Amino acid sequence: MTRDETIRKLYEENQEFRDVKDKHDELDKKIAKLEKHFPMTHDLELEIEKLKKEKLYLKDKMEEIIQEAMKAS
Repeated sequence: MTRDETIRKLYEENQEFRDVKDKHDELDKKIAKLEKHFPMTHDLELEIEKLKKEKLYLKDKMEEIIQEAMKAS
């Protein structure tokens, strides 16, 4: 099974993966929206950094689930 197939299957069948991916995608959209804000304030920069760290954590979590699934198949 390819990586893309594994991801698709996980999204369909694994609730934890689906929740993590949906939250990651939601943060991606929120960050993009905040980055367009002008003028950029210090507080807004801090908020964006916080969201980016959370998004990175979720990406790592997704990768962990994907790797486990690929080993199992």
